[in-house]
Amino acid sequence: MSDKAILVDEEDVSRANAGERELSQTMELSSSVATGAHESTSESIDAYDAQNNAEIEGDNEEEEIVSFSENQQLPRSVHTKIRMPSKVPRSLSLGGFEVDDEDVVEMNAREQELLVNIQELQRQLSMVQIQTDKPQGETMPPIMDTRHRLIMVSNRLPISFQRNETTGDWSFTMSSGGLVTALNGIRDQVPFLWIGWLGEEIPHEEQSKVREKLATEFNCVPVFLSKEIASMYYNDFSNDILWPIFHYVPLPLFRPGSEKKFDLRQWDAYKVANKRFAQAVNQVYREGDFVWIHDYHLMTLPSLLRARHPLCKIGWFLHTPFPTAEMYRMLPVGREILEGLLGADLLGFHTYDYARHFIAACGRVPGALTSPKGVEQGDHFSAIGVFPIGIDPEHFEENLNLKVTQERIQELAVKFAGCKIIIGVDRMDYIKGIPHKLLAMERFLSLYPERCQDVVLIQIGVPSRTGVQEYQHLAACVNEMVGRINGRFGTLTHSPVHYIHRPVTPSELVALYNLADVCLVTSLRDGMNLVSHEYVMCQNQSCDPHREGPGVLILSEFAGSAQSLSGAIRINPWNTTDMANAIGYALKLPLVEREYRQTNLYRYVKKHTASFWGRSFLTDLEDIVSRPKTVVKKLVRLPVNDVINAYARSSQRLLVLDYEGTLFDSQTSGPSQPHGNVALPKTIIKRLIESLASDIRNTVVLVSANERDAIGKWLTDRRVGIVAESGYFYRLPNDDEWQVMAEDTDPSWKKVVRPIMQYFTERTPGSRIDSRESSLTWHYGETDPIFGPMQARDMQVNLEDVLCNLPLEVVQGANRVEVRLQGVTKTLLLDKVLKRFQSDYQSSSPGSRGARREGLSPIQNRRKRSFAPQLDFVFYAGSGAEDDELFLYFKKHMALAKKEEVSRPVSSRSTTLTTADREASVSPGVSLSALTKQANVFTCHVGSSKTEAMFYLERPSDLARLLRALAVDSRDGVTPSVLTDRSAAIEPPVVALTSAASMPSLLTTGN
Repeated sequence: MSDKAILVDEEDVSRANAGERELSQTMELSSSVATGAHESTSESIDAYDAQNNAEIEGDNEEEEIVSFSENQQLPRSVHTKIRMPSKVPRSLSLGGFEVDDEDVVEMNAREQELLVNIQELQRQLSMVQIQTDKPQGETMPPIMDTRHRLIMVSNRLPISFQRNETTGDWSFTMSSGGLVTALNGIRDQVPFLWIGWLGEEIPHEEQSKVREKLATEFNCVPVFLSKEIASMYYNDFSNDILWPIFHYVPLPLFRPGSEKKFDLRQWDAYKVANKRFAQAVNQVYREGDFVWIHDYHLMTLPSLLRARHPLCKIGWFLHTPFPTAEMYRMLPVGREILEGLLGADLLGFHTYDYARHFIAACGRVPGALTSPKGVEQGDHFSAIGVFPIGIDPEHFEENLNLKVTQERIQELAVKFAGCKIIIGVDRMDYIKGIPHKLLAMERFLSLYPERCQDVVLIQIGVPSRTGVQEYQHLAACVNEMVGRINGRFGTLTHSPVHYIHRPVTPSELVALYNLADVCLVTSLRDGMNLVSHEYVMCQNQSCDPHREGPGVLILSEFAGSAQSLSGAIRINPWNTTDMANAIGYALKLPLVEREYRQTNLYRYVKKHTASFWGRSFLTDLEDIVSRPKTVVKKLVRLPVNDVINAYARSSQRLLVLDYEGTLFDSQTSGPSQPHGNVALPKTIIKRLIESLASDIRNTVVLVSANERDAIGKWLTDRRVGIVAESGYFYRLPNDDEWQVMAEDTDPSWKKVVRPIMQYFTERTPGSRIDSRESSLTWHYGETDPIFGPMQARDMQVNLEDVLCNLPLEVVQGANRVEVRLQGVTKTLLLDKVLKRFQSDYQSSSPGSRGARREGLSPIQNRRKRSFAPQLDFVFYAGSGAEDDELFLYFKKHMALAKKEEVSRPVSSRSTTLTTADREASVSPGVSLSALTKQANVFTCHVGSSKTEAMFYLERPSDLARLLRALAVDSRDGVTPSVLTDRSAAIEPPVVALTSAASMPSLLTTGN
């Protein structure tokens, strides 16, 4: 909409129906505000405007109506022209109105008088509310437990220092800053230490003296870094890699000799520096201490501390934005950094968006389970919290009342008399959007030429990283733009832009804040941006008698504070025209609305201070670490030497081995085309299984999810029992025929399930359908790690709705959704195997009738030759979540067997059992009733995820080494040496356990 003007003539007015209707509604709403009965947010006011506009348009569709929002006032002067911006963004609708050339607002003198009175009451109400808030102060969260210390860890200590070259003495002073301010309300109540780097390399011979002085005078512990490590850790990796990515600046494309690139040496230096910080914490840490780590410089520190102190109370806070998961993926070591952070108990961010981005990024970390409340990895849960930081309001209020500040205000008021002042305060950084601000100012002066002589932008650009080429180019660009604008719109007596490229004194800064009619924040990406908070505090009282009411805050929607400061006008710094219109709109806002906005802003800033932020974080951290935690069984590494020795001493063994992911790594061993879709491991695995099965003391069962034909072609040794398709088909040891768990099944159910899976396959890139005789499985392991699981959950819901009346079950496995017949499980198959084992044991016992029969199976005959009174060794290894069912199965029967052993009379526990005792010990309902030695049962999970197994091994290759050692014992019939170091039981080659002539085929490493 082009610039319009409204002429209001108090002596010659006639009421328009629409204007009267709108005015009466405005008066009613304003009256309700004046009596304190109406408190609305910007969202409710926007809804009110939309509703009123819709009603008016319905009553008078052909007329253009002037709409007034809640606090809009008409001009008090006669013949006053109000120039409207060409386009008012939707976010600016609060308090604005739009008109056409022919629209004229008409009212009588009485109505104007009433409206003015309402506005005055509103102003008085705002002041009363502000005054009411002042005595109350800020409502602080309760302080953390004062019995424990707080250890603050940040990249830099809040210390400034100098060294006298003549005497060699060091002098230190405490610096000011956000973290120091946050601790002001805590340091007197909670003992604390501060750990950090001094910013420079300290000579080795001086380090002891510096450490002692800092500890004595400031409760600080220095971290000493060499110049080389500090440069690569701080400048190269933290500032040139992490900072840009966290502010949505991608890593540069490779152009030789022109731009910096990611270098692993920088990452190594980053890890070394974090280890130095960890060492400093370890030296002073006491049980019960709280450790609060700050910012992107120390993102691997939480996991380092967690490994050393499992019960340590660790919090971490990020003072910058956290980018979207897609942006974060550009970081080559992103996964390692996330795993480092997940050692913390509480991870804090400024805004919900940053926390949401972090959770999404963790969704791509293998083994991490995410939820809106946090991230779980292994047996540790990291909570996520949102804690917007604030400032110290009293500091600015006190500074504003200083005599030097008041004098500076009067000087500047005289200098800029008759001008509207726009203030910008930024560090000279490319994320602050200073060029965008200058472009908006240039556009504003073009759209509003009548304001060229009465509006001035005072831009303070504090120098930053002046030695970096990119920042030098930025400073040169800003200088060029300032000169261009002043050259185009300036005169001999007036410059539209005043640019100050240096820090200013606190008094001068507060004076400028107080005088400014508009504060313009145009950050492209900013963690919080506290300039907006500072401006609000300095605007609460006017020190210039010629200035009426508070100013207006224009805030970039990309600054973290935009989500907290609802009274600000939000803008997109990339939209130059909208920013220019926002400036024009802010300069014309009526007094009532400016006061309304300032009241909301002041209340928030006054309450959510830096101290409030610090207390809130520490209170939440204490609450999280003090909650009763779910007892999670700590993973215990398989005692390999115990397994080997128990195996050597036993005479009746059962070995059940899961196939996929347990005997081989499915990610490195691809499928072999000659054998269909079965993923074949190395040949050595097959030889190991056959060697174990050749021992007459062993019963070996292989459990696989593959089809029976595929697994049967690969493993042809009939001495090995095979369970195919996760239990639907099975072939017991020394049997030739396959048996099926469920007879006479109707395969027509696949016609119902397949279309649903096909639907999701077409819409989920990387997914596939695996069809088998007993099941249909949808695999999504190769899909996007976030989208794939989401689709899987959606599919499961749809399948369960469709199949609720069919004898089928939907199972969510590792990266797959499987539909199979009910009751077909590995547990039932294992029960059959064990019953078969007991049946063979009975028939092969001395004196039993079965032992005298002819035609016994080979397994029965060999057991007859090596009779043992009971099953004395059981080993089961699995890797999937569904194997927990079998782990629990063993746990249950071990408990029953132990109970029977304890309740049995002492005389019946001898190693020589009578026939009646042996027959009575076989219980049809308990397949492991013959098992009495709990120490000889080993259940093992391959992988480090949570499990119901007794023990774990990290990799399939670890299990292969163990099986090789057992196979060597079976072949040689000798007892291997007892290994004293359990961790070394797997890593060294098993060649040391065998003679030179033993099992040459098993010691090969080829396929």
